[in-house]
Formats: sequence, C-alpha cells, structure tokens
Amino acid sequence: MHYLKVPVKKTLLLLFLALFLQGTFAPQKLFGQELKGLALSDATARFLKKAGFASSKESMSSALFADFPYNITVDLPAREQSDWTIFLMTPQEDAYENRFFLIDLINFFNAASFPYNIKVVLTAGDRQNIAGNEKMSGSEVFCKKIEGMQNAAALVLSFDARNKTHVTPGSNGKISPYYFCRLLCDSMERNSCPYSISGGIFLSLYRNNLLRNDAILSSFLSREIPAISLRLLPDKELQANQLNAIKDFFSGIEIEKSAVWSQHYIPIKLFSKRYWIEEHSIIYSVMLFMAAAMFILADFAFIFRRRTKRLVVIKRRALRSNYLILLTALVVALSFYLGQGIAHLFQSVGVRNPMVLFVIKLAPAFFIVSTIYPLELGRHSHLSTYHYEYILSISAILNIFIFSLFDISLFYLFAVEYLILALSRAFKSRLSIFIFIAIFITPYLPLVYSILIFSDGIKIYKLIFCGFKENLVLAFALVPFNLLWLRILARLKIKAKDNKKTIIGYVITSVFCFAGLSIFSSIFIFSLNRIFFTKIEPYHMKARVFNSEKIERTTAQVYDTEYYGGKIRRVEIDSSEAAERFSIIVNGKNANPVYFSVYDTVSSEKSTEFLLPDNPPNKLTVMYTPDSSSDQDIIINAYYLDEENQRPMYFCETLVYEARGDEINLRKVQE
Repeated sequence: MHYLKVPVKKTLLLLFLALFLQGTFAPQKLFGQELKGLALSDATARFLKKAGFASSKESMSSALFADFPYNITVDLPAREQSDWTIFLMTPQEDAYENRFFLIDLINFFNAASFPYNIKVVLTAGDRQNIAGNEKMSGSEVFCKKIEGMQNAAALVLSFDARNKTHVTPGSNGKISPYYFCRLLCDSMERNSCPYSISGGIFLSLYRNNLLRNDAILSSFLSREIPAISLRLLPDKELQANQLNAIKDFFSGIEIEKSAVWSQHYIPIKLFSKRYWIEEHSIIYSVMLFMAAAMFILADFAFIFRRRTKRLVVIKRRALRSNYLILLTALVVALSFYLGQGIAHLFQSVGVRNPMVLFVIKLAPAFFIVSTIYPLELGRHSHLSTYHYEYILSISAILNIFIFSLFDISLFYLFAVEYLILALSRAFKSRLSIFIFIAIFITPYLPLVYSILIFSDGIKIYKLIFCGFKENLVLAFALVPFNLLWLRILARLKIKAKDNKKTIIGYVITSVFCFAGLSIFSSIFIFSLNRIFFTKIEPYHMKARVFNSEKIERTTAQVYDTEYYGGKIRRVEIDSSEAAERFSIIVNGKNANPVYFSVYDTVSSEKSTEFLLPDNPPNKLTVMYTPDSSSDQDIIINAYYLDEENQRPMYFCETLVYEARGDEINLRKVQE
C-alpha cells in the first residue's frame, strides 16, 4: 500500500509544479482572456505605466457618471516638429495578450525618433460579440474625433490570424493605397514572415464590397485616411521576425509617398516571388488594347470599298446581328431571376453552401439559352459561323469596356477572355470548342475562389439573391460563354421534323455539358486551394441573441425630476451580473423624442437610441430632457452571456416603461 502512495504523491507534486510554471510564464493565457471591459482597460494602462510609458485615457462615452472601458493612447513625438502622424491601432485584447511584443515595439519607436509623430492607440470595444453597436467601437469613436485630419496614416495591428499572417488592403468599398500595401508586403518578405494578401489578385472586390470587412480599417478608410491592416499569427517562434518586419515598415515610410492615393493595383505571386501591376501599367495596357482593337475593327472598312456582292451581304448581316448580344444578356438576366427563386427553395430546405446555391442560380440560364436557340436559328437560318464569331468578338470587347468602367483593374481578366475567344475562332470541331469553353471559364475561377475564401456568407448571399441591375451586369460577363455554347449547338446538326425532339436533343446535350463544366470548376478551385495552401480564414462570428422569457438579472427605475421649470428624466439600471450590453431606446410622437442628453444618441423615425459602449458597469444612470410630447415608451434591453451553452449565446432581458403625462409605469407585456 505504501508502494502505491509514493508515485501518487510525486505525480501530484509534478502536476502542481507544472501548473505553477504555466501560470508563471504564461499569465496572459490563464488570466488575460478573462479580462474584459473596464478591467481590461485598467490592466492595459497598468502594464504601460509599469513599462515606463506615459499614456492617456480617452473616454468612449460622453457620460459623466459611469465607468465604461476607455481607449488608451501613447504619444511619441517626432525628432523635429512635424504635421504628420502615423497611428498604430491595436485592440486591447491583443495588446494585453502580447504586451511584451508591444513594449519592444514602443521602445523601438522611442529610440528611433522618426521624422513623423507616432500615436499608439489601444482600443476598447473592437471585439464585439453582438452585432449592432459598431458606432461605439473604440476605433470608430477614435476616428470620429480625428475626422478631417489631413496628414495621417495608420497601421492596424492584430494577433487574431488562425492559419497564416494576413495583409488586408481594403474594407467596406475602399482600398488601401498601393504605396502602403507594397511597403508592408516588402517588409514582411525581407524578414522571412510568410503571409497572404486578403482578396488575392482581385482587390477590386473590396471596392465592390464583396469581401469581408475589417471594422477598424473601415474606420480610417471611410474617412480618407490611408491605412492597412496586418493580422499576425500569435506564434512565439515567429514574433522576432514579425517585430522586425513592423520596425522595417515604419523605418521605410516616406511622408511624401504616403499622401499618394493609388488604389488600382494587382499583386501577383508566381512561385515564391510577388509581382505588382501598378495603376499606370494598367492604363498603358488599356491604351495598347484599344489600338489593337481599332486595327481589328478596321476590317469592316471593306463595306465602303468595292467588293464582291456576297461578301458585302455577309458583312452587313453580321452588323445587323449585333442585337443578339443584348437579347442574350436580357434572356440570361431573366434566367438568373428564375434561378434565384429555385436557389431560395433549396435554401429553405436546408441547403446553405453558397457555391451550390450559386450554381443552382446559373443552371436555368444554361438550359433556357439552349432551348430558345432552335427558335432563333429557324428565324435566322442565314446566319453563318462567321456571324457568331463576329458577335463573339464584339461582345468580348464590349465586356472589356463595361467592366473596366466598374474597376480598371478588371481589364486584364476580360482582356484574357478576349484572347481566348479570338483563338477559339480558328477551331471548328465541337470537341475543340467545348475545350475552349472550359478554358474560357478558367480565368473566372480564381475570382470565384477569392470570393469564397475572403468573403463571408452574408455578402455571398447578396451576390446570389440580387436585383435586376446586378443580374444584368453578371449576364453581360457570361454572354460570350453563351455564344460559345451556341457555336457548339450550331454544329450538332440535329435535324428533326418535330421541333420538340430538336429541343430535347439540345437540353440533353446541355445537361452533360453543364455537369462536365461543374466538375471541372470544382476540381480547379480545389486545386487552387491545394497549390497555394490558403485555408479559409475563420472570422469573428457574432453570437446569437435570444429573448429571455423572464427578467432575472435586470432591475430598472424611470422617474422625472423638476429642474428650473423643466423636466429631467432619469433611467437607472441595476444589474446583478455583468452585462455585455445595455440598450436604451426612447419612442415618442415627435421626430426626436430626446431634446437633450450628455450621451451620444442616434435618431430615426420618432425613435432615439442612446449609444453606450459594450461591457457597461452593473449600475448605470442615463439622464435626458424629453421633448414636449407627454407620451413616450422607454425600452431597456440588457444582454447577458449564457455560460451554460458551448456556443456563444446571449439572452436579452427587456423592460418597457410607459410615460403618459406625469405617470411612468412598467409595462408587463414583453416585446
């Protein structure tokens, strides 16, 4: 028996020692993640003070009687007086978890003494768990204060990457300047830090707001302040290289170039080297293409010269057949509407994969074009192969100009499509044309891949379920594809007296062709993922919120006091537990039911909501002057984390008070 007790004691001793060492050398892992709200802000300010840095507190709210979390700034002046300021923005969660990294970086700034001012801003409330309070994030509050600042730029630094370090050069319809993106990427490469650029080569998707947003980056770019985001892997082995890369970035900043907004550029990575196509290179390419296109179109000068009658007739018929481009686009756009309805039905029965829903949307267009082709062929039996080749060329050139107007960096994609179509004219067999159809859709697949990797479900669904204008633009992109398909149908030589049998023959061919192209596209996209080793980067999911059936943790009181003949309404909230968020909404009869308040508010349609930061104190008092209307409803929402559930989930407890004249009563019915 004694023999058994000895190893148990030793095991317990070793276990205790391991826990002690883990708590000693990794305190941020054990304790840092538990900090949030005001406690996190205070802890962040303490470690800065302990490191010898003078920091300033910047309130998140204009309230005078509440303890909310706050932003923290560290000002590092230039070696000589300068009008330029470079901001380093980091969420407080990341700053505290990686405080030794941050201390080394600030020490470097102090020692280097740059020709511009540096302001380190550690923001509170940027990692919101519940959607809907973006105006009270730390970065948005800070950027609102510096709105209109001219000589400024920012690096947004976070440590929340999962698979690979990411450089994010755009957000919410805006793209970071070429100079900033190139400088940061070169710094990463010089210091052997593997990274990927969010958006891939199609950064124009950011401008069209199809890719995932970075909230902090959006706060700067929306105010025309140059900025770029760097999401680092929280890997201790890489931190030395990552730190050197950031130092290299700040050391290489040239103030004159920072003010240049060049947003049209394409980063291309071939093997281990990255190449950049700048805006002026794209413009030169467009001009060269226009010159070449003019020579191609000059072929039609024969119309005004003496030629054989047959040749003139063929050419003129080709010109008159241009309406097929618009007709095909309209038919395809209407087919997309039908496909959206079918995709919605599949979604309602549980199909959630956006790629599958998008294929379902495209499928009807493929079959409808194949069905109406025999009718169109019967109406224009004189159309020859030359006519289709001519229409193909015109539609491809038209696409280049249409999509270059949307974004000039899309020029190369559609220029490549034009070259593919031009080469396909030399091949006549059905098999060779089918191969060219597969080649034709290949340049689109990296675009689809970028959307799948760097977007989120909501934005993809907006692309699937969109209006007629968006469907028409998408249809024009696919018109050359449909015309290529018509060339295959023209060579099937299905001759039947019964028109129904002819249509059935075309539809059966379409089914096999569509299935083959779908398999090819899936294999190609999967190969892109395997070749470039880019895994889908998970993003910060917002938690689900459920209405609580009982009011268990929230009590409130609403009452009026007289002040120099006027009325002041007080809303006092008392919570037994730490809430994630308090929301106070006042509904009245007038456009703005709140006449005055020290809190920030937002009003819309006879309703005013008080803007309060997340992680509020347990006791909160909001005072305001109501408007002249005597009738108001005061709605108080309190959000609490459900700690028993494995997935992030919050319950909302709602209190509704009715102010009618001089009486204020709690409404018992939940809303």
